[in-house]
Amino acid sequence: MRKVGALFLLIILHLLACQRGPDTSASAHLTYQAQRYEGRFLNGWVALTLSAIQEQRLTSPEAARILGYVGLTAWEAVCHGIPDGQSLSGQIRDYEAPAFDPNKVYDWGIVLCSAMRNLLPEVLEDMTNNQRSALEVLSAAQEDTLVRRGITERVRQDSRLLGGRIAATIAARARRDGRIGLRQLTPALPQRDADHPQYWTPIPPDQAAVEPLWSRVNTFVWEPGTSCLPPVPPPYSTDNDTDWYLQAIEVANTPKTTANRIIAFHWEDGVGRSSTAAGHWFNIARQLLERGGNHLADCARLYCQLGLAVADASSLCWSVKYQYFLLRPITYIQENIDPNWRPSIFTPAHPEYPSEVAAIATISALIIVRELGDTGLVDRTHLGSLLYTPDGGPFVLPERTFGSIHQAAQEAAFAPILGGIHFRRSCEEGLRSGQCLAEQLLQRLRFVR
Repeated sequence: MRKVGALFLLIILHLLACQRGPDTSASAHLTYQAQRYEGRFLNGWVALTLSAIQEQRLTSPEAARILGYVGLTAWEAVCHGIPDGQSLSGQIRDYEAPAFDPNKVYDWGIVLCSAMRNLLPEVLEDMTNNQRSALEVLSAAQEDTLVRRGITERVRQDSRLLGGRIAATIAARARRDGRIGLRQLTPALPQRDADHPQYWTPIPPDQAAVEPLWSRVNTFVWEPGTSCLPPVPPPYSTDNDTDWYLQAIEVANTPKTTANRIIAFHWEDGVGRSSTAAGHWFNIARQLLERGGNHLADCARLYCQLGLAVADASSLCWSVKYQYFLLRPITYIQENIDPNWRPSIFTPAHPEYPSEVAAIATISALIIVRELGDTGLVDRTHLGSLLYTPDGGPFVLPERTFGSIHQAAQEAAFAPILGGIHFRRSCEEGLRSGQCLAEQLLQRLRFVR
């Protein structure tokens, strides 16, 4: 009986040690450690950001940029609460972290809450009153929960101030990354003519081109023009034995079956339909983290890598799109194959090559698998959403089940062919660029000493 009693006592002591509470043997800043906070504190901020992106009808590169800053803020807000954790200061282009006092005690949940509360109005520039109200409600609820767990007022104030300094530093970086100045510029775009039959023209013609100057926005890790770029596309041709014609035939002859349409619709993340392709993969990560019950430090690391990845992948694709300025399948097919042909989904208002959807799917999947394993998932991003297509609507989308993350990414990468908005070469080269960028990011970033 004594052995049983002793064993029971050891179990009780172990369980008490695992509860969140001060670790008096650690340095002051590790009194509370980020691994002891639930991931829901960060997942809530991600959900609010994705909702605001969708409601504000932000473009794909805009959304990816914002998610890059949100991911960076998440990590910087908790990294000093992780044993051997380190800031990305000096690893991110044009970013030096604010001063940090390791001799102070911080509540890392409150640091995160303060950082997000101060950052989001800076990067989500057109927040509505309802969105600001939701932000304040979330902030107050999270801080109240954390304070009730037992911290001093000094810890609370020091944590708020550190979060505010982190947000201010990252917001300053956002203000000088080149995005703001682009809003005042309307460039003259190349015109399609007999000498340039390969040039893109919007469908319908009154659509404004999406972010033609995005290459001027500062990236986070990728050095523009140095690596991971897709090759020069083949010369334009209408001959029926050329790459152009054969790939157009593939798109034109893709059956518009129910199964193909569901795939195309599931990965169609146009403006206002969802939080864009970047946001779709952030939402996949959020679903997996919530399912796994991951702690705050795990969530921050994944969201940071994912945010930087989608932002740089979007920047790469957008710089190449307006470099080659290639037309979409609908133009080529209607002129050379079938004048009555139409895609299953709406054609976006930007050039065709390469596919940002493929690049973002690939880089996101590689990062998620690195952190969480190649697990199966049920993606509920579009569950119950309404979709209007060129053939009518609304249609209500279901959830979609995948056996692995890689399976989901492969389907996403080539879904634009089924939807009729990309040629295969764009999907393949977007996929390769995403793989290349993922390797660079995972090799260069150091989250621990």
